[in-house]
Amino acid sequence: MKELPELLQSRKLAYAELTLAAIIIGSSVVVGKMTTMQMPVFFSQAASLAVALLALVPILVFRRDVIFKVGKKDLLLLIVQAFLGMFMFRVFMLYGLRAVPAAEAGIVTSLTPAVVVLFSFFLLKERMSRRLAIGVLCSLLGVVSIRAPEWLAAGPSTSTPASYLGLLLVFGAVCGEAMLIILRKMTASHVSSLVGTAYVTFFSFLMFLPFSFVELRRFDVARVDAQGWGMLLYYGLFITLLAYVLWFRGVSKVPAGTAAVYSSYTPVSTLLLSYAILREPFSWAHVIGCGFVLLGVVQVSRNQAGSGRREKAPRRRREGRSLTDPNDPPSVHTRSRRRV
Repeated sequence: MKELPELLQSRKLAYAELTLAAIIIGSSVVVGKMTTMQMPVFFSQAASLAVALLALVPILVFRRDVIFKVGKKDLLLLIVQAFLGMFMFRVFMLYGLRAVPAAEAGIVTSLTPAVVVLFSFFLLKERMSRRLAIGVLCSLLGVVSIRAPEWLAAGPSTSTPASYLGLLLVFGAVCGEAMLIILRKMTASHVSSLVGTAYVTFFSFLMFLPFSFVELRRFDVARVDAQGWGMLLYYGLFITLLAYVLWFRGVSKVPAGTAAVYSSYTPVSTLLLSYAILREPFSWAHVIGCGFVLLGVVQVSRNQAGSGRREKAPRRRREGRSLTDPNDPPSVHTRSRRRV
C-alpha cells in the first residue's frame, strides 16, 4: 500500500507538467504569428533552437547522472520525433499562421487528442471504443464550426484559398505533434526527458540550418528589433527547452491517450492570448468550436478512466486480492457487490 500514494503523487506531478507544457506550447502559436511578421521561418527557428542548445549544453555537462548513450532504435525514433514533432510541426504551423488568425489555428490544434486516437487505432491497432469515436466526431465538429457561420451566410465568402491552405498546414502540424506523442511512448524509458529534448533539439537544428542559410541571402538581420530578439529567446528557452522537457517528463508517466487529453489546454491558451496580445476580434464561432472540442476531450478522458478501472480487476484476480480497491470510485464497489 505504500506504493499507491507514491504512484498517485507521480501522476499528479505528470498532470501538472503536461498542463504547463501545453499552455506554453499554446503561446507558441501567438509568438510564432508575431515572428513570421518580422523574419523568415527557417532562420527564426534555427536561431531559437540555437538558443535552446546553448542553455542545454551547460545543464547536461554539469549533471553527472545523465546517460547520453542510446540504442540504434531509440536514436532513429528521436530523429523521427525531431523531423515530425519539431521540424515539420513548426514549418507547417508558422507558414499556416501567415494565412489564418492565431485563434483559428489554436482551435485546429485542439484536434490533437482525436488525431492521436486515430493514429493509435491505425498504427498501434488500439481498440476504437464508442466514447473515442464520439470524442473524435466532437473535435471535428469543433473545427468545422469556426467556418460554419461564413458557409451559411447569404453573402459572398470572405475566405480565400490561401486561408484554407493555411488551415490545412496547421492540421499537418497537428499530425506531427500527434506522432511526437506516440513515438515518445515507443522510446526506451531510460532515455530521460532532458536527454530526449537535447537530441530532438539538436537534430531539428541541423534540419533547419541549411534552409536558414538560404533565407539569410535575402534577409537583413539588422532589421530584427529588440522585440524580435526577445521573442527568439522566449521561443528557445521556454517553448523549445522548458515546454519539451516538461512534456517529455509527463508523457513518460502516463498513457499516450491521457497525454493527448492534456494537450487540449493548448488551444485554450492560444485563444486567450490571441485576444489579449494580438487583439484579434472575438467570435462566438470560436467559443462554440472550443465547446465542441472540450466535449470531445471529455469523452476521450472518460474512456481513459474507464479503461484504467477495467484493467484493475484482472490484475487483482491474478494477485489474489479483492476485486475492489479503497481508492476506487463508489460505483466500482457497487458493481462489484452486485456481481458477488
